[in-house]
Amino acid sequence: MTKTVLITGASSGIGAALALALSSDWHVVLVARRTDRLVALAAQINAGGRQASIITADITKTGAPLHIVDEAVRLTGRLDALVNNAGVFNVAPVSAIDQAHVVAIWSLNVTAPILLASAAIPHLAKHGGSIINISSVAVESTFSGCAVYTASKAALEAWSRIAREELRAQRIRVGVVAPGATDTEVWPAGQTFDRTRMSPAADVAAAIVAVLMMPAGSSIDRLVVAPAGGAL
Repeated sequence: MTKTVLITGASSGIGAALALALSSDWHVVLVARRTDRLVALAAQINAGGRQASIITADITKTGAPLHIVDEAVRLTGRLDALVNNAGVFNVAPVSAIDQAHVVAIWSLNVTAPILLASAAIPHLAKHGGSIINISSVAVESTFSGCAVYTASKAALEAWSRIAREELRAQRIRVGVVAPGATDTEVWPAGQTFDRTRMSPAADVAAAIVAVLMMPAGSSIDRLVVAPAGGAL
């Protein structure tokens, strides 16, 4: 039976690029809020004789993580990998941070990935699967205005370290991919960035594939993907 990978944030950017990269060998389950984009991407994949299914969902809603995992297994019959790619990048100086800013970032960047992983573990353990969490180079760098975003990615990486140790006995690998500046829609509107100096989303997707496809006897615990020209 074809292996199945569940990809959150699959409607654009790194998630969409990853779906295209994996679809030649995997049944890809695409999760995002924008149905029209999911439908278009799934049609592109399925037109090539490959397999894609879609789940339209807001992963931050109560009960959504368990529903999404259950639906993915219902659609495909199994689950071999979870890629927690969905995330949000908002900026605010520490003097202006309010509850809405914290909740918006934390619920999507930390809480949802953890709950999705918890829901996926029983299925991943059946075949020896993988959890890959998308982090950021912000974890080890200092960017003004990114206090809560950086803290959220650091929290996700801390969770990943503990989960990696706890899940070894179940043959579940937990990897982290930490991109630098990547050419996606995540950048704040109204600001100008030199996108020619960013990594293409497809390059980050290729790194995720490399982590996912490591032989069973080894793992890549954390992989940094940086623009060849250096930081912006």
